[in-house]
Amino acid sequence: MWSWDTKPNSHAQRKFIELIFDRTGKYPNWDPPSEILVRVISDPHRLSLHVDVEQVGSYGRIDKATGNLIPQGSIYSDDFKNHLVGAGINPESGEHLPEDCPEESEFTTWSKHVKQIELNVDSQAVPEIATAAIKGTWKVKKGTAGAVLLMSHPRMKRISSDALGKLAKIRLLQSMHLVTKVFHCPAFSMHLSDTSGESFSMALLGSAPIVAPVGTVDVMATMRWWSDTQTGLERNGCKTEHCYTPLYELLHVRHPRNRRSSPSPVRTGEMLWIAPPLPWAPLLEDGTEIPIYIHDTDSSDSEPEQG
Repeated sequence: MWSWDTKPNSHAQRKFIELIFDRTGKYPNWDPPSEILVRVISDPHRLSLHVDVEQVGSYGRIDKATGNLIPQGSIYSDDFKNHLVGAGINPESGEHLPEDCPEESEFTTWSKHVKQIELNVDSQAVPEIATAAIKGTWKVKKGTAGAVLLMSHPRMKRISSDALGKLAKIRLLQSMHLVTKVFHCPAFSMHLSDTSGESFSMALLGSAPIVAPVGTVDVMATMRWWSDTQTGLERNGCKTEHCYTPLYELLHVRHPRNRRSSPSPVRTGEMLWIAPPLPWAPLLEDGTEIPIYIHDTDSSDSEPEQG
């Protein structure tokens, strides 16, 4: 039977990104423990001098082969301050710094050929299912690949709309993609199904709280992901800190229309930006690229017609 592991030409990472992007307009991070960090060189003659800066505000381009963002800089680097001043932003004011949004209890999304059905988990086999923080059973349409992304207690950092309006004036950013929002969470789970039409369940289970050692004031609950998936690919993580970044928003500056008969509408702030399309053609359900055949129409290779 076909699976993601047995098809060498399948691009599982790009397929997962494609499916989640289609539903959310945002890029999932196939490797959530990895921060989108930028190496900022302060002195080109001292290549060892660098700092890793916060991922919100990173700019760069998407790698077509992997779907990963390849950062080329950050709006928070010292080298970028002159650009900020030119756009009317005082770097010392902090107006361009990311905002912290309120924490949500959960974030769940799945691709268009997936639907959530009635929970189908044996409570005797999984006794913690009744009190699971996140739980569900999903059904994937046969013949299609499906993607599910779950986050527990996500917090979002974002660049304000006013700051984005000013950043859109910077010529350098007009040829780049900018990370404008990032979701951080302490627990995530992602699943990419094959095309067998599977049904599967996933849940974030918790046990009774464990009192921390004497001398500390934190009380932690042991959490773990459980699933009964038999096919496809699954990735998850669970910690107490908001250390995972499963989802981020990537925007680029809108370019004005050239048609004089249909002028561009007046836009301000975040409306000056738009989500860039994926840098690859839609993949087949098994994650392979659509083959392109070039038909040779060179007349020199054909025999002349007989009169």
